[in-house]
Amino acid sequence: MKMAFKFFGITALVFCLLTPLPAKIQRTNKPLKFEIGINFGSTLGYSITESSYSDAWDGYDAFDIQESGTISPELSKPLSFGGNFSLITRKGIGVQINFDYNFDSDITGTSIYDVTHSDHNTYYGRQNSSEWDNTGTVKMMVLSLNLIYKYQSKLFCPWVSGGASYYSGNIEASSIVGYGFEDYWYDFDYWGLPVSIDESLSGIGFNVGGGFDIHFTRNIAFTVEARYYILKKHELNLVTDVSGEYESYIWEITYTINPTVADYVNELIDSLEFNASFPKIAAGIKFSF
Repeated sequence: MKMAFKFFGITALVFCLLTPLPAKIQRTNKPLKFEIGINFGSTLGYSITESSYSDAWDGYDAFDIQESGTISPELSKPLSFGGNFSLITRKGIGVQINFDYNFDSDITGTSIYDVTHSDHNTYYGRQNSSEWDNTGTVKMMVLSLNLIYKYQSKLFCPWVSGGASYYSGNIEASSIVGYGFEDYWYDFDYWGLPVSIDESLSGIGFNVGGGFDIHFTRNIAFTVEARYYILKKHELNLVTDVSGEYESYIWEITYTINPTVADYVNELIDSLEFNASFPKIAAGIKFSF
């Protein structure tokens, strides 16, 4: 964030020093104008749904078992670096290649497990719960081919653009889910089992945006833009791999878990939906030739 403030501070200083120069800007009669821009800003975040699971069963001694869990990921709003190359005619109509690299979006949030059950020997209800952290990252970059219309003037030049986008990236996340069972002594107990996602993100979508350029000179401008990327939704499955030994939570006994447990838990957990669409605001410098 300090880097962003420094960038905008330097840009503002240069703008103040060069404000007298626009009076000297002259219209060009060139049939085509080339523009190269770089910008730095922030996405306003992707979105992701939570996942849940529930189960109900009776054991030999433990009975009326009701267990449920929710996995609630939260996504940070990553910074973004971008660049574009435009070819614009004298009438202001042109084509643009736009590139955006989004820095990592951190995944946080919690996974919560709750269970209630009764006991044949004592006939009273028990309740247990646990909470675990979610961790992970989302990486993404977008390449777009747009049509652009730019109003041509000496100082203030607003513009709009839109077109097709191709994006690629990756999502990695991990957490823990609770799973109850009846042990060798017919007492109720539960494990905390690791779950994870590691999937690539790619697809084709659209983008629309607009902004304005304020010229320092005929060839250099301060630029501001806002853009919205309409991208694909992805269905993601949290998968557990229980190979190995795990200590139970209530009685603190270590078990080697049967792999069939993983298959059953994976069937219980609902999928997450990740929406790759995001808005972006940015500012930067644009050069024209």
